[in-house]
Amino acid sequence: VDRGSPLRPREMEYGDVHRAAVQVFLVKKHMSERDTSAEIRKLFSMYQLQQDPPTSVKELSAFFNVINEEIGHGGTNHAEIKRLTIEGVPEPIWGLAQVLLEEEQDAVAKEGALKELRWLSPSQLELFKVVVESIVKGGGARNGKLDFNKAVNLGRFSSIKRRSGGDDEEAPVSSIKDLKSEEAVQILERLVELDWLRIVYVSDAEARGTHNNKRITLGIRSILDLRKYIETRYDQLCCEWTNGGDFKWIAPNDDEEENADKENNGAIGKRASSSREGGGGQDT
Repeated sequence: VDRGSPLRPREMEYGDVHRAAVQVFLVKKHMSERDTSAEIRKLFSMYQLQQDPPTSVKELSAFFNVINEEIGHGGTNHAEIKRLTIEGVPEPIWGLAQVLLEEEQDAVAKEGALKELRWLSPSQLELFKVVVESIVKGGGARNGKLDFNKAVNLGRFSSIKRRSGGDDEEAPVSSIKDLKSEEAVQILERLVELDWLRIVYVSDAEARGTHNNKRITLGIRSILDLRKYIETRYDQLCCEWTNGGDFKWIAPNDDEEENADKENNGAIGKRASSSREGGGGQDT
């Protein structure tokens, strides 16, 4: 059969192959660029399309632009599939991200972006928020990497003078109770499994005398969906998103980094002392 001149993906109209691609991303949430290309090839083969599947970044962008016009602003899913290059992740990813309507901007920036985490208890959700805050503001984190043990200890809310920012939409104080270390570890590990957080291991030199090399940082889902939440909620971030599709950490200069370390170590010491004096303040 003479196929003639094959239609390129940018010339396609929204159809079954696009709907199938949306379903793939609804399940997987995000994929590496290599896996994304492979999945789209499978779909083109499954639907026996005469068009050539997209292979280059430009062709993939054209293919997903057709989808985004259907599911994005005013569309069926209020979402878009976009390409993102993340510092510390070896390959660009394509991921499904929320699209905010103009009237939703403020509400989502406060709490709406966390709607997929409603399965967490108020205390567990508060742990996630204070961990995110520590990561993106550099409060004990170095280049977006927070010591895992420090992240666990952030669940001792009674020994921390303040909770996460944005009190207007916070859960009542009475519902926020200290988390035992075991529960905090389980919640953080579950959030890692779901790609809201990510575990990285640093070199001995970067660990700089801490007890372990295990660090926690933002996961891909947080980078995809929490941009508005983070940028609106917190000032003086140590990370940034670019309109060109990049996410990167802003490294402080040596003096700022050293001062941040000193301040953080002092704060951790005070919290540990308070915790010992108060019996840890954990749930019984």
